[in-house]
Amino acid sequence: MIRVKNLHKSFGSNEVLKGIDFEVDNGEVIAVLGSSGSGKTTMLRCMSFLEKADQGEITFDEFHHDMVTISRRDIHKMRMHMGFVFQSFNLFANQTALENVTTGLTVARKIPKPQAQETAHEMLKKVGMEDRALYYPAQLSGGQQQRVAIARAIAANPRVVFFDEPTSALDPELTGEVLDVMKKLADEGTTMVIVTHEMQFARDVADKVVFMDGGSIIEQNGAKEFFESPQQERTLQFLRRSSKDYNYYI
Repeated sequence: MIRVKNLHKSFGSNEVLKGIDFEVDNGEVIAVLGSSGSGKTTMLRCMSFLEKADQGEITFDEFHHDMVTISRRDIHKMRMHMGFVFQSFNLFANQTALENVTTGLTVARKIPKPQAQETAHEMLKKVGMEDRALYYPAQLSGGQQQRVAIARAIAANPRVVFFDEPTSALDPELTGEVLDVMKKLADEGTTMVIVTHEMQFARDVADKVVFMDGGSIIEQNGAKEFFESPQQERTLQFLRRSSKDYNYYI
């Protein structure tokens, strides 16, 4: 469904992405792992055109474009099929949960307000937030805000949803409720690319795991194979340092 070839991105003299090739199949859940600064978030942001790549090509269904010369109009067309969940929620503080989900449908997609509100109620119910529909973000916990953000991302039925460390801003006790929603979406066949530090979640839910280091993809494999039989020494080092329970995986 999505294929990115030779993706490069630098910030000044810092080359963050060094020729990334990346593929996502329909219905696939991909967990992207790596240390801070490895390029994970930048890759996601370039794929969703929140950052402009310095070089690369992208194929998304019938769309095929140079990522540097692509027009704003074509970016808009592609992003209509994408959802994005940020680590910092990015909800509008002056809007209720219902309004936060509804706004994207009425403003960006020109859906009539009654229809948009009906869809928003359905999405809030799906993420367990229907009883908080009229609450403002300040009245919600971090986990609840992130579930509203997920509802907003899936409301337009996108082909793929990108998650940028969706639990990193949450206390450990709130992380589980967000991961449970994401597991449910995975079970329903939602195509997802998830930058995460949640190792157990990646092993249990992802179809494929991609490990990045120093702006390159070092290793990628099925989740079970990735954790049980890492092929690269750098991967093994990362797993041992990132999880006290790594012996559990093997």
